[in-house]
Amino acid sequence: MEKKKTTGDLLDIIKKGSSFSETQKEIGNEQLNGTLSQHLNELVAQRGAVLADIMKRSGLKKAYFYSLFDGSRDNPSRDVLIQLGFGFEMTLDEMQEFLKRHGAAQLYPRIPRDGVIIYALHRRMTVVECDILLADNEEALLSRI
Repeated sequence: MEKKKTTGDLLDIIKKGSSFSETQKEIGNEQLNGTLSQHLNELVAQRGAVLADIMKRSGLKKAYFYSLFDGSRDNPSRDVLIQLGFGFEMTLDEMQEFLKRHGAAQLYPRIPRDGVIIYALHRRMTVVECDILLADNEEALLSRI
């Protein structure tokens, strides 16, 4: 079994490639593929999770939540991705990878609001508890209640 390349390895291959098509042949199987809905459904299967439980923990409205899973909506805001992370009970590391994979900025501790979210994730708080902490610190809530 071939060892998976690091992100640094992939970056070096892209920089040194003589043509993009050759570069793509070398790194194509290492790149992330698939839509948000495919990834969400993979996460459900991997974790043996129940959609209704994820929805409840995420704080997202039913119609919007299911539209993310069926692919009819595929470009949610960063806050919605964070709420999904809470729904899946992600660790901070899992959340960072999830955000990065879907084109959103990772949580950054120098940003006060992100610091609150990091604190909540690390302590395994719910999205509601995180929103209370955000409100207590005069930061914008994740949930649009």
